[in-house]
Amino acid sequence: MAVDVAPAPTDTADDLSQWVTEHRARASHVLTAVVVVLGALIALSEIDRLIAGVLTLDGRSSPLGSVIGPSALAGRDAWPDWASTTIPASVGGWIAASVFIDAIFVGAYAWFVAHVLRRMGMARPQRLAGRTLLVLLAVEGVEGTALLVGAAALTGWPFGPDGSAMLLAGGGLFGWAVALAATAKWVTVVLLAVFVLRDAAARRAIGVWIRRLAQAMWLHRLSTVLVVALFVLTCIPTDGVLDQLPDLQRQWVPLDAGTTRHLVVALVSVAIAVACAYVLGRARTRALASAVMGFDVRTVPSKRSHALWWCAPIAVWLVLWLATGAATGRWLPGWSAVAFLVVPAIVVAGYLIRPDAAWPVRRRPDLLDRARWAWLTGDAVAVSIASIAGLGLLRSFTAPVFAGWDLPRLDPWAYPLSVVLLVSGAVMAVLAPLLLRGDPTVNRLLDPRVRVDVGAPDQALRLRHRRLVLGFFLAGLLVLALTGVWPVQSAAFAGAPALAVLLLTTWGAVLGSFTVALQEHPPAPISRFLRLRADPVLTLAIVVPLVWAIVAAAINADDPALHATRTGSPAAAAEADGDTFEAQVDARIAALATGGCTATVGDETFTPALLVVAEGGGIRAAYWTARALEELGAEGECLGRSVLVSSGVSGGSVGLAVTAIDREGSDELVHLAGPDAVSTGTAALVVGDLVASTTGLRFPSVLDGRAEWRDRASLIEDVWVEDVPGLQRQVVLGASPRIGIPVLNSTDVRSKCKVLVSNGVATDPAVSAGATVAGCDTAATAPAASLPVPAACFAGMEWATAAMLSARFPVITPAARIEAGGGCGTDGMQLVDGGYAEGSGLGTAADLAPVLADRISVWNAGDGADGPPVVPILVYLKNSGGYDLRQDLEGVAAEPLVPLVGAAALSKSGTEQVLRQRISAAFRTIGEPDEPAGDAIAALRGVIPGLALTVAPSTEPAVVPPLGWALSGFSIGSLERGIDRQLREPDPDADDTAPPTLRTLLDLTG
Repeated sequence: MAVDVAPAPTDTADDLSQWVTEHRARASHVLTAVVVVLGALIALSEIDRLIAGVLTLDGRSSPLGSVIGPSALAGRDAWPDWASTTIPASVGGWIAASVFIDAIFVGAYAWFVAHVLRRMGMARPQRLAGRTLLVLLAVEGVEGTALLVGAAALTGWPFGPDGSAMLLAGGGLFGWAVALAATAKWVTVVLLAVFVLRDAAARRAIGVWIRRLAQAMWLHRLSTVLVVALFVLTCIPTDGVLDQLPDLQRQWVPLDAGTTRHLVVALVSVAIAVACAYVLGRARTRALASAVMGFDVRTVPSKRSHALWWCAPIAVWLVLWLATGAATGRWLPGWSAVAFLVVPAIVVAGYLIRPDAAWPVRRRPDLLDRARWAWLTGDAVAVSIASIAGLGLLRSFTAPVFAGWDLPRLDPWAYPLSVVLLVSGAVMAVLAPLLLRGDPTVNRLLDPRVRVDVGAPDQALRLRHRRLVLGFFLAGLLVLALTGVWPVQSAAFAGAPALAVLLLTTWGAVLGSFTVALQEHPPAPISRFLRLRADPVLTLAIVVPLVWAIVAAAINADDPALHATRTGSPAAAAEADGDTFEAQVDARIAALATGGCTATVGDETFTPALLVVAEGGGIRAAYWTARALEELGAEGECLGRSVLVSSGVSGGSVGLAVTAIDREGSDELVHLAGPDAVSTGTAALVVGDLVASTTGLRFPSVLDGRAEWRDRASLIEDVWVEDVPGLQRQVVLGASPRIGIPVLNSTDVRSKCKVLVSNGVATDPAVSAGATVAGCDTAATAPAASLPVPAACFAGMEWATAAMLSARFPVITPAARIEAGGGCGTDGMQLVDGGYAEGSGLGTAADLAPVLADRISVWNAGDGADGPPVVPILVYLKNSGGYDLRQDLEGVAAEPLVPLVGAAALSKSGTEQVLRQRISAAFRTIGEPDEPAGDAIAALRGVIPGLALTVAPSTEPAVVPPLGWALSGFSIGSLERGIDRQLREPDPDADDTAPPTLRTLLDLTG
């Protein structure tokens, strides 16, 4: 293999080491400043979420960001809004805390800007930028002082009630002063950026930093991916899915044997991640450092023996094939095996056919700079893992600490331990960069300047290095194998945060050691033919499985059994009830009418028939749904057995399932919200499912003494059954005493239709339960029609499996494959979370409401004419709260924008408000004014407008329960406080516009 070898470099190892040593202290300072900036922003955002949760009496919400943000002039009314709330003193305290945290943020970014100003080459722009920075700091001080004055006024000190009211009055000078100071701040920031970027030297310095940092992070991309993943999952202050991992960390308090173990294992996992990133980073840096020392990989003869490492994936696959075949008896792999084996096979074939293929690449001219930045950045990336872990604790416990300890069911030790973990996280984040200080040459084996290539002077050290790389590779495979075989046990032992860090680190160790082993010799012949400087290991590991998954689905070569759902027995399918939905409703109405539960409004007595709708939202939806229905069926209450039809989505369906099985108290709900479901799903996602979909081999997992293939959805179902044993019972899709006729909403990604896990219910009146043609021709923004599926398709399933069909949020859980045949019809289905079609469950209820109204009218006019009329009531169990509850009304649109703005009206057709209106309109058709049903409905509308009741958590400052499958004590406390608010007796001094609550409904039955 002929190459054009450049002259040996004159730079020495001392030049490289000296530069790194001199810059380590500065890098430590920079990383510390970055951590301080990020930590301050995270804390400010979390506190602002608490402030946004404070509502005025008419539902207005004003976050602090609206007062000091770029649009501050539009947020002047926030001060009188805060003063009018029930907790102005708390808001004042949070604003004061934000000012002090913001001062730390200002100091950190000012340090950054000052260092940039020193790089400016032109005197006038530098002088202008310096003065602008001073002005900015002065404006920040004025803004902070004004905020402290406002915070003091909100607490009532020292101005007194009258003085505070005058100072904070709407449209007053104080609001204008704060808004003008904030606006001046943002104008000054823009001017500062302009002055800095006008200077060529500053632009050049910033460009060099960005380019060198990007090059170094690309070299250390495996560790960088881990850092980015940890930051996204633990540090971004937002609600929804990204609240899940922080809430899992909140489960560490109060400390007991299990939570202490999870905390310790998490810290150990972080330490392992730092060590792995450090060791592999040094090894990756050695590729550039050795080149600086005179080693040129282009001069190394390419040998067939270099293909040995490429044989490793094939060897691992063969071992896995033997193990899975012996354990499961399934020896035929899936087509994914071809995609997995073809890449190493092609590479090995290239070595056998033409090992000396030409490699026409030139030596990089900037090797020394690249090596310097690679060394320093690799160490910084490793250290930043510990800082991000600390920032994660800061993110997790800021809201609990500032929101306070007054929550139902919260252990008394939870709050003080939260304070300890908050402070510990902040200290850990700030002190971790100190690890960058000191002598960078810790050990010769980890010294990038010491060569370990084929021409290294110390061949004994080279052998130790190769053993280290092989050890990392084998240790990573061992950890993955143990986790794959015992996912539930691993999850229970380690917990989700620790397991996520450990498994991401393990994959990084496997791929990283593989990459390091290949960098000592020229890349494979196929890579040299493509003029690549190195074998694209990470690219192949990501792109090939992804491309194959897309191609396999297109050519029907994927494995449908990989994520096949657990179906019932053929006998259960044969016994499925084939009654029409109308017949089921008639039977349920008759049961309610003869059940003896009556309600009274004024002089009107009626039989309530509840249409329960459970919104999606993961475990918080399950908890909220089950607790609300539990209160409806509490001792002495009959409404819990007055449900006509229930419609659930995602976690709402799980809540309905938990209610239907007659569980044993609320403790089972708390167990269901434990960390094991998320931990198990994480283990199966990162190991079992990933390996199976990539290699075509189904990794058997051991549970209850049985080794068999279980995907992550099946494993989560097993965890649910362990927490709530009743979920193992056979699903009852007919009328249930506690949830009526259940309708669990799922979504078929093939037809884009809703699939109703039910007793043959379909929302399209034009098709029957036995039809096979879907009516999914509605607008994309409206709730989709449902695909009619026979009841036999779901008969015999466990409650856990049936509920999971409605709760399969992609990535977290795979789409359920139901192939054609059997009781499911002639077309296969691929089912995901019902929220993809419509997340509230109101869409299905609105489609069924006309049928319910018609059958109730028939009953009231026929068999039920001699008794109290049956009156439907919509009970919408909405688990998600909102910050600003005012009606969303926009101003007049500019005429040129009318076509664009007007097109958005289509999206309004599927909103919760519109769907509730549709349901209320259907119920309005029941009974005439001079009939008992009409009189009862008219009376009830005065208490429950529109016959629709929304049961939602009160919007107030609290830890927001996440969108996921685990809840901390703080999240459970927030939900329990919402239940307490719903059950509270109404305030006699409140106005008549207060919305009805669960207490309103319960009072109807006396």
